[in-house]
Amino acid sequence: MNESIHNPTIPLWADITFTVFVLAWIFITISALVAIVRTDFDRSGGKFWWSALVIAVPVLGALVWLLFGRPPRDSRSRT
Repeated sequence: MNESIHNPTIPLWADITFTVFVLAWIFITISALVAIVRTDFDRSGGKFWWSALVIAVPVLGALVWLLFGRPPRDSRSRT
């Protein structure tokens, strides 16, 4: 049998694409969780439920928080 034939199970482009998506997912999730922890909530349990959503529904939960969950920029404290 010829050992010089290169036959990868997963093509390199697919492996690199998958790695980029996983790193983006990790970055978005960590960014959302940090933003949740740094936000002051008026109602009790807000941080817990937003954190649970971000962790339970990985990509969608973080995107929902980053797009709709954060308080408006005017009400955020400037630190």
